[in-house]
Amino acid sequence: MSSYAIIGGSRGIGLELVRQLSGRKNVHVLQADVIDHHALKVAADKVSELTGGTLDVLIHSAARMDHTSLYRRLTDYADDNQLDADFTEAFRVNVLGIVHSINAFLPLLRKGGFKKILVMSSGAGDRELAWKARVATSAAYGTTKAAANMVMTKYAVLLESEGFTVFALSPGYVDTTDTAVDQPDEAGKAALDEMLENIRKVYPGYDPAPAPLSLAVKSILMAVQQADPSQNGQYLPAPRLTS
Repeated sequence: MSSYAIIGGSRGIGLELVRQLSGRKNVHVLQADVIDHHALKVAADKVSELTGGTLDVLIHSAARMDHTSLYRRLTDYADDNQLDADFTEAFRVNVLGIVHSINAFLPLLRKGGFKKILVMSSGAGDRELAWKARVATSAAYGTTKAAANMVMTKYAVLLESEGFTVFALSPGYVDTTDTAVDQPDEAGKAALDEMLENIRKVYPGYDPAPAPLSLAVKSILMAVQQADPSQNGQYLPAPRLTS
């Protein structure tokens, strides 16, 4: 049976990944902060003890999504200190968190049978989408998600010769409200609605309704299971399932 490590399993997509994988009847919950590389290495050591020193799949699903600032544009901050703080914290979680997580678990993955690393991404980090749909919001989140895509690419290049499949998936707009720590205010909801409508205008087949969490995660796991080295370094949309 293949082994998975889910980084960011406390809520949202990460928690649903754990739930759907829990049918394996061998789930262990470990606590570590993605911005604490020491804690991640301790967690990796504990995983190594449980798996005999190997790991097949790493899915990095942790991300900073603070709805108080998520939909801000570059000019929406009260002052430069507030902007700096938001971007710095977003970078620590959404970019360095990926680096520290992969580095911590890489020795186990190198001994695993599948050698798969999935970085959960977002359309917010897609430059082409931002330009075509004229999305100026989610400045810090989108910028750091774009950087996360580059981190994925760097690891894909680094590990290509070892037979790894390192890739990113954008799950699209997914309903994670049940486990969210906060909700957008009225201004945030308006910005989200405007963004979704702009995307729909550019991509007429786009469905702006949020995908059910269970179906979104089912499609993610399907993509992970089907991934092979030919997809190394790719940024892909997760297939949208209807049942």
